[in-house]
Amino acid sequence: MDHESVTRWKQRFAAGRNQAFWATNTRMLTDDARDNRGEDLRSKLKNFTYWAEYSAKHPEATNADMLADFVEDLSRIAGNYGALDEADVITALDHAIEMRQRDNGPTSALHRAKARYLSTLQLEHEGREPALVAALNDAEEGTAEWGDVVVDYTWLHLDVSRYDRAMEMIDRLRTAMPEDLFERKYRCAHLTMSAVALFTSFKDLRKSKELLEQACGYEANARNDLDLCRWLATAFHYRARIAEVQRDFAKAISLYLRGKELQDRCPEHLKSVGYIHLRLSEPLLAVGLLGPARQHLDAAYRMFLLSADHSSGRLQVELGFAALSAAEGDFGGAFDTVQRSRRKCRDVDFWRGELLCLGFQLALQVRRRQVSSILGTLIDILRTIRGGELGRNNVVRLFGKLPVVLPIVVRRMSSRLLREDGTKPAILSRCPCSLHEAGSDRQSPRKSRQDGLGIRGGRCPARRHLRL
Repeated sequence: MDHESVTRWKQRFAAGRNQAFWATNTRMLTDDARDNRGEDLRSKLKNFTYWAEYSAKHPEATNADMLADFVEDLSRIAGNYGALDEADVITALDHAIEMRQRDNGPTSALHRAKARYLSTLQLEHEGREPALVAALNDAEEGTAEWGDVVVDYTWLHLDVSRYDRAMEMIDRLRTAMPEDLFERKYRCAHLTMSAVALFTSFKDLRKSKELLEQACGYEANARNDLDLCRWLATAFHYRARIAEVQRDFAKAISLYLRGKELQDRCPEHLKSVGYIHLRLSEPLLAVGLLGPARQHLDAAYRMFLLSADHSSGRLQVELGFAALSAAEGDFGGAFDTVQRSRRKCRDVDFWRGELLCLGFQLALQVRRRQVSSILGTLIDILRTIRGGELGRNNVVRLFGKLPVVLPIVVRRMSSRLLREDGTKPAILSRCPCSLHEAGSDRQSPRKSRQDGLGIRGGRCPARRHLRL
């Protein structure tokens, strides 16, 4: 064998060894990301950071499909714990995309992984939508890979309040996907996402409820399918929110907890768990179970304090503690918390957050019958809508939703525990979840503590620590 042949053989051997080394380590890290939780997972952050850097520097060793799976889990970890600023994830993905394109290989999964990672850096990151467009264009229409991109793109529209476009996007599953694949799996996503759009836009709560109930019919198929588990967890969560709006609080809590069981089957996602605890606190406050409500607010606070991908969760935790203050009769403290949260939102141009604060402020003023202040708050709401939401949901359309929104507000303000049909719901005397110790449901709210946080009354720990 001549010298040149030996050199080529050594190069091929080294390349094969590097590829095998990369594949083995990537598979191990992906398994760690999916199997570990909490401190066990957090302790491995440097490993993930290092491997993203290594992948960026050695693109020839990477496998595009495995890299896409790795980045998907890396995105979730980054959303949970942050601390990945030094990891050049985008460079690694761009290298892999470039190599795949040179070989005329598929790149949809890589673009989709890129979009997911960018969403953890910033929900409305300017690169997120172009990455999804590229993923959609590369995927073969009607395939499962294409369907996954459609679902992710629908979530983008929902995240930024483009509800009509969300419904148009998710409906592409029904019109373009083969019937057997759609009915077997993706109809669940279609039903769930359509219902979420109808609920969050206040268009048709009855229709939203019907669609969610149909989506939950896929529960028996979710045993070995994480996608179905996630969609079903979302479906149960929004069914619970509708039950809460209809003042059926016992049913709402039962549905929230069923959604949490499904979410717990999936790899750890702190933001989702935080929102579940936050929502559980709301029906508990409504029926006067202040101790358990605070425990769930404390748990939500811890989740959002840990989570880098917290969206508006931290703000909503602050407003949850304001609601707790109001339930304890401390309306002054509640109003102060709302005002402080509103100032934070204004400082960072978080228009939707400011609108949420103003809505809560209006609710407090209505409860206190502060007629002279209500008009000023309504004017502030109009100004905020014009400044931040007009581009996506024009003022005429928003006012057109009042026939749907006003009954909800009235029911939330009412102290009568009646369902929408006027019947009395089941009496709720305790929270049935495992968070509470035996007997803690009746604990005085002013003496409650949770896991050493030492939070008293409705006072929000976020006053010092939470940043929007």
